[in-house]
Amino acid sequence: MAFILGNHTIDEILEAVATSFDESEIYYTVDQLSNASIAITSDPREITDKKGNIVRRIYTSKNGEFNATNAFLHPAIMNAASGSTIEKATSTKKIDMPKIIIVAPGAEIEDTTADLDTVKVIGIYGNGANSEPLTKSTSAASFDDGTFKVAGDTITLPSTGTTAGVDYPVNYLVMYTREVESGIKLTNTADKFPSACRLTLYVSYVDPCKEELRPAYVVIPNFMADPSVTINLSSENQEMDFNGTLQVDYCSGTKVLYYIFYPDENIVETVVTEADDTP
Repeated sequence: MAFILGNHTIDEILEAVATSFDESEIYYTVDQLSNASIAITSDPREITDKKGNIVRRIYTSKNGEFNATNAFLHPAIMNAASGSTIEKATSTKKIDMPKIIIVAPGAEIEDTTADLDTVKVIGIYGNGANSEPLTKSTSAASFDDGTFKVAGDTITLPSTGTTAGVDYPVNYLVMYTREVESGIKLTNTADKFPSACRLTLYVSYVDPCKEELRPAYVVIPNFMADPSVTINLSSENQEMDFNGTLQVDYCSGTKVLYYIFYPDENIVETVVTEADDTP
C-alpha cells in the first residue's frame, strides 16, 4: 500500500540549515530551535454592492513569516540578523580584542600580545569604590605616586603601601587591547542588513496510529532573517528569537513560499561511540 499521511504530531526541529540558493554552500546550522511556526497571511480585496455587502473577495498576494526560539545564544543567528560576516582570528589574520583582568596588588601581568600603549589601570577598594586612574611609568609602580610600571611585555601593579592613614586598593582592574590569533568577532552595523538564503528545517514527527518517529523537511527557498534581534545578557534567560520573512521565490515559475517533504522512511538514531584508546 502506498504511503498515506494523515494526522500527525510534530516532535521537534532537529536541525535548521541555511544554505546558498543552489545549496552549494552551507552558511550555518542551528540545532536548538523550538516554538517554531510559519504564518501565511493574505490581504483581500473586496468587491461590494452599493449597500456594502460583499459580492466577492479576491486574494491577490500572500505574505509569510517564520518565527522560532533558540534555547541559547548562537553566533550564527546573531550574524544572520546583523548582515555581517563572522570574522575568525588566525595566525595570519589577527584580531584586536579587549582584555580586562582583576588582579591583586603587586601582581605582574606578562602578555606578549598586549598593545602596551592602550593599558589602563584603576584601583578597586574593598567597598567597590574606584581610585583615580593610574599613569604608566617605566621605573616603578607606586600607588602613592599614582603609577603602574610597564617594562618589556610585563605590567606591574603597585603593592599595598605602608603610609599611615592612606586607603589602598584591595584589587586593580587592568584593561588593554591585545592581538589574538584564535577567536571570533561579531559585528552589527547600522548600514548592513541580512542577506537572503535557503532555509531547510529537518523535523521529526509521529503518526498517532504508529509507533514510528519519521522525518519531514520544511524548505523555505527564499528566507530573510529579521534584523531585529534581542541578545539576552543574563543567565536567567539565554533564549533568543530567530525570526524572518518568507520571500517569494521570484525566479521560480510557481512563486513558492515553502515546501514540506514527507519521505516514506523512519528516523534512524545515529549512534556515536567513543574511540577505543586501548593500546
